[in-house]
Amino acid sequence: MKVSSKIRMGLIAVVAGAAAFTAMPANAGAGDQIAIAGTGTISPGLTTTGGAQTFSFSGNGGGSALGQTGSFSCSVNGNDTIGTTSQGAGGFSGSCNTPCGSVGVSGSYTRTAAVVTASGSLTSGCLAGHSFSGNCAFTPTSGPTVISYAVTCQFQLS
Repeated sequence: MKVSSKIRMGLIAVVAGAAAFTAMPANAGAGDQIAIAGTGTISPGLTTTGGAQTFSFSGNGGGSALGQTGSFSCSVNGNDTIGTTSQGAGGFSGSCNTPCGSVGVSGSYTRTAAVVTASGSLTSGCLAGHSFSGNCAFTPTSGPTVISYAVTCQFQLS
């Protein structure tokens, strides 16, 4: 994979991770985990020289919390202040449709190559007041300039 694609996947993974946490019950426990997978776009595109970027992501997933299983569909937008194929960092916000209704998400991430680390909070809706953190795998689906990507994430809710 190209490094630029990996960066975008990392961003998406972060966003997806935030969305995944929104699917958890309001009294989620320490072992609650969510997985999400999806695709997105990055503009103007990741390169080796970098520069400011914007991205969008949409994904679906599921998880378990306190013995309950749920699914969700999330959509987020964000920015990358570094924007190279080898590194990225920025913020994101959006919403997720969950078994308990729509939930707002917001957070930040860092990406090194294909590995994205993200954290944030559930800002509105039935799960407001909880936080999430996790890791994602970012996979570019275009190149050499990365303008599209796929991402898979694992998040923990607290």
